[in-house]
Amino acid sequence: MQQTTLKVFNFALIFALALLTAYFTLENTASTTINIIPGLSVSFPIASLVIISAGVGACIAWFFDSWSNKLRGDEIKELEDTKKYMKELEMKFQSLKEQQQKNIAPVMSLSEENSSANDKEVA
Repeated sequence: MQQTTLKVFNFALIFALALLTAYFTLENTASTTINIIPGLSVSFPIASLVIISAGVGACIAWFFDSWSNKLRGDEIKELEDTKKYMKELEMKFQSLKEQQQKNIAPVMSLSEENSSANDKEVA
């Protein structure tokens, strides 16, 4: 439900901006001069400049979004690698703990036998 509402809102916003841009271009057909570098100037209608600048801005926004997604993907990959490494360390820790328990068990049984033998000698 909320996803549909957001799509409708996005569509309405984009449609309204397109209508405003179209109205602006129809009302501003006068030419203006642009100085690109000293000694080089070009004359364009204001409407064309608005459309060109909007296109350049959209391309820059798309490039920034792509770059952000790439960086976010790299961070996610790094996080997954870290989680995998932590799982491996946890498994190694568990195996070492089990190995330690196996090594201590015979020593414990020997110490119990020695203590029971000492108790018999004392009695």
